[in-house]
Amino acid sequence: MLFIVQFRDNPAMRHLRPQLMDAHLEYLRAQGDRVRVAGSMRHESDDRVIGGLWIVDVEKYAEVVALYERDPFWTGGLRASVEVCRYAKAFPDIEKPV
Repeated sequence: MLFIVQFRDNPAMRHLRPQLMDAHLEYLRAQGDRVRVAGSMRHESDDRVIGGLWIVDVEKYAEVVALYERDPFWTGGLRASVEVCRYAKAFPDIEKPV
């Protein structure tokens, strides 16, 4: 089952991003079989990172929660909020690289 996980960062904790980045990327690499896509979000008019987005392939919602709750960006206090939604591909038989 696919889920979209959208994070918003706490602007007051922006200074933590560089400190936590290596551990965050290492964590995502280790979750590559479940976190299918991961990346940062920015406003079009500004290059500052405001959050992140994952596409996660797991069986249950609880597995999504367990994934993000162990992410160094979450445990380190960078994230302010998270929203998780089930995702259904419009053309499930077509695989396209992102």
